[in-house]
Amino acid sequence: MMNQMGGALSLRNANFPAVLQHDTVLTPAMVGGPLVTLDGTAIGINIARAGRVESYALPADVVTALLPDLKSGRLAPKRQDKPTTTPEEKKNEGDGK
Repeated sequence: MMNQMGGALSLRNANFPAVLQHDTVLTPAMVGGPLVTLDGTAIGINIARAGRVESYALPADVVTALLPDLKSGRLAPKRQDKPTTTPEEKKNEGDGK
């Protein structure tokens, strides 16, 4: 699935404990990075973009609460059923490249 800007979209769209919506323009490389205020305070982790200026982040307190379970291995990252497709991969589908 692609967004309006031609980038790949995540198939996960539910079951987030809490989410912040913001209007920062995120590149794919920025997803997974910090969401910071103007004074440099980290307030969340960027998790997705749905358009040019529709972006989402997990609040820092949600991430902090999950750290002990992540570190111990009790909470393993979930895998998507089907991987996302990049514009280049989509373009090359069916031509053997």
